[in-house]
Amino acid sequence: MRIFELNSSEISWIFIVGMILLAFSLRIMIELMDIKPKSAAFLASVVTVLVNLFLVQMLAELGSRRMLLSKPFLNLGAFSFVSFLFGIAAVQVALFIKLRRIRKSQIGKNSIKESMDNLPDGLCISKMDGTPALVNRQMQLISYEVFGKHLVNDVRCEKLVREYKISEKTKILQKNPLVIEACGKIWLFQFIKDKEKKYRETIAYNITREWGVLGEIKKKNQEIKAANKRLSEYQMAALEYTRQKEILRSKIEIHDKMGQALIYFRHYLDKKDKTEDERKGLVQLWNESLVVLDENENEGEEVKDALWKKLLETAESIGVDIHFTGTLPQGENDKNTFISIVHEALNNAIRHAEAKNVWIDINEDGLRINLTIKNDGHKPSSEIKEKGGLKNIRARLKICDGKMSIDTSEVFTLRISWLKGESYDL
Repeated sequence: MRIFELNSSEISWIFIVGMILLAFSLRIMIELMDIKPKSAAFLASVVTVLVNLFLVQMLAELGSRRMLLSKPFLNLGAFSFVSFLFGIAAVQVALFIKLRRIRKSQIGKNSIKESMDNLPDGLCISKMDGTPALVNRQMQLISYEVFGKHLVNDVRCEKLVREYKISEKTKILQKNPLVIEACGKIWLFQFIKDKEKKYRETIAYNITREWGVLGEIKKKNQEIKAANKRLSEYQMAALEYTRQKEILRSKIEIHDKMGQALIYFRHYLDKKDKTEDERKGLVQLWNESLVVLDENENEGEEVKDALWKKLLETAESIGVDIHFTGTLPQGENDKNTFISIVHEALNNAIRHAEAKNVWIDINEDGLRINLTIKNDGHKPSSEIKEKGGLKNIRARLKICDGKMSIDTSEVFTLRISWLKGESYDL
């Protein structure tokens, strides 16, 4: 069948297909001219458009029966004509694939705008008077949600937000820096001016996840504060319990010492033949009682330095020299522990060893306090059993992760350390 033998209906259908191919080829040519006009692909698109245009013109002349350009091709077979159209379609598909590859490898006039529109954050670049030069899609959505219209002036919008003149659907969560809830998300706004002060940039960062984490942190901090308050109350109660316990222990100790001294004194007075050793023993017993009384007179003082000074004066008054190296601990609990241990060690040195000199060395190594106490009294004649004063020291150290060792190789030596701090009473 020749092309001129086609009826009107067949020509119309082929004409429609040709026009579609022509429109498609024109679009490809225009885009290639915009992106890469000096390429072989652009030249091929121009040739495709011209061939496609010629074929459409032939169909138009066949339909109107006014032969101009198509007259030399009337004997062309219909199958060949349709094959030309399929060939054009194949070339257009190849050019379209080529166009997509070029788009991915090059930046065109609209590439920057398309990239900005695909950002998850809002972006607006405007002149210093607020006139927008570039606004991406997300910023327009935020503007429509906050103000009910698209962004037309950046400076004006910032002023309205600062004055809380916004839609009821949105909420200002924080004013400085500006944080707004809009479009079901949380946005952090940042306003930047360039060095030349020609343009300003407004960025809306999506911080929905970060804001949620911040809320969780604030909630946890409140719970921690409440827990700390309860712990502080418990610590105060524990300290009060310890204080009352120490007071009770001191009262019992005073009662025992005074009772023992009075009984011994009564026995001494009733005895007819009094020896010098018995008199020294009586004086020794009263000296021990004096140390206990002097300590408990200062038990209620808030400033423990006075108690330490009084302890030194008491030791001096009964003929015992204390050689002290280091500085007193700063913490109240540490100072209480130190004075309590020294008192017990001093009692033992006077009572059991009849010491005349006591050496005390204290230092800190960051986390722990180290204490060494020596005396020049009599060495123990048998194995030392921890009772009385040593037992009290061991019990005191237990509540503060303390350690104690005894060395009698040269002189009687106590090596003690405990965890520094204010919270170990818990």
